[in-house]
Amino acid sequence: MHGKDVLALQWLLLQRGYFHETRDGEYGPATAQAVYRAKYWLGYRKPDHIAAELLVSYLKHERRLSPLMKTRAAARRKRSAETPLRVKALVNLTKHLGDKEHPAGSNRISWASFWYGVIGPWCAMAVTRAYVDAGSKAFAKGSRYAYVPFIVNDARAGRNNLTITTHPQPGDLVCYDWQKDGVADHVGLFENWISGGEGTEFHAIEGNTSVGNDSNGGEVMRRVRKRGLVQVFVHVGR
Repeated sequence: MHGKDVLALQWLLLQRGYFHETRDGEYGPATAQAVYRAKYWLGYRKPDHIAAELLVSYLKHERRLSPLMKTRAAARRKRSAETPLRVKALVNLTKHLGDKEHPAGSNRISWASFWYGVIGPWCAMAVTRAYVDAGSKAFAKGSRYAYVPFIVNDARAGRNNLTITTHPQPGDLVCYDWQKDGVADHVGLFENWISGGEGTEFHAIEGNTSVGNDSNGGEVMRRVRKRGLVQVFVHVGR
């Protein structure tokens, strides 16, 4: 979708503080995320990425929010004043820096693969454990997530309160595609930009990595990564 209607929508979202990119008239991931963000903070019961006339009327202040929407919005603002979920998850994973699977090459690590119930590459299971312990409902022991492409697919579809973001914050997920074949190979948690502002390199905390094997190295490490290796950054809404 593109054209004047999308430009007008982007302008409204920009004016209300939900859109953070340059207006281009394309209904791409950034616009879809802004729509989701607007619906979330306006108090929609189940925010999604679909724009419609109802949303436009709220953004133009032509329609008043219902009392229930106002209650939801207030509760969400209150929660946002607390320590963000993503920060709690990052702290949880950072506590495991230096942890290694035992024996080496076995994918056996008590708090990730054993906990999840799958003995296999455990980068996604480490992220899942960090978010479950932080109180997230998007992740679940034994079912969501042990496979990185499933995270990417759900974020692109807006499922389980996962959304794509182009401006990662500490604790957001980083999904990598080493071969550039469209299939995510590895996941960790974004920590910070090395330059201090958004640049080309950043630190990430990752499970099942090493300097010799990016995707199956068997250790929790802080890695320096290049933005060009990232398939998507993912924000967890709950």
